Amino acid sequence: MTSYLSTLFRRSAERKTFSELMKLGDRLLRDIGLTRGDLHTMMSGSRTAHARKVRVHE
Repeated sequence: MTSYLSTLFRRSAERKTFSELMKLGDRLLRDIGLTRGDLHTMMSGSRTAHARKVRVHE
């Protein structure tokens, strides 16, 4: 039961974070090293943006 509740709380926090990040503009997301695609990838749980590649800002 504890595991189930932990999972629910974690998913709720993830959805809230995703929602807040989606409110940011593309330029601000880019400034922090993310794209909207990264956010969707992270929410799908397939893998994190950082595991995929490291961006170099010019």
